[in-house]
Amino acid sequence: MAQAIQTNSHYGVMVCVNGSGVLISGSPGIGKSSLALQLIIEGHQLVADDVIDLTIEKNQLIGRSPSLLKSLLNTRELGTINIEHQFGPAHVTDYASLHYQLILHEKLTLDSQLEGNQSNQTILGINIPTLHLSLSNPVPVLIRLLTWLNIQQSTNDANEQLKYRQLQQIQQ
Repeated sequence: MAQAIQTNSHYGVMVCVNGSGVLISGSPGIGKSSLALQLIIEGHQLVADDVIDLTIEKNQLIGRSPSLLKSLLNTRELGTINIEHQFGPAHVTDYASLHYQLILHEKLTLDSQLEGNQSNQTILGINIPTLHLSLSNPVPVLIRLLTWLNIQQSTNDANEQLKYRQLQQIQQ
């Protein structure tokens, strides 16, 4: 007998950035879809807007768009955009593995941290590295997100380097 696949619908926008699935979350109207549009214009892919259906397949979270919303992105300022029609089929993908989550905030109340505003969140039992970004920072969210994603995929951990250097200096 086939095992039923557990599906969890999640609110937000999911994009595929350089092969990594990114779930963009935040309160309604905060700019999730506008950020997704920026990423699409930069050459990345829309997975789903508004509702993301998440399932576990081979120990990975997979995000898909419900068929009703496939290829559609809705922004408050521009209305509904058919991404496949406007930008071409290469800017849409049917599904992607979820690797990271970005949570947008109007303002972060967290104290400045050496390692940034990162955490891990569990979705359907799978740990997802999560970045919290404030819209009040003058550096565009797009630049900060792309920088963080590059850091996540790098083997060069600057936080660990700094801790090591501090320890070395203390020991001198």
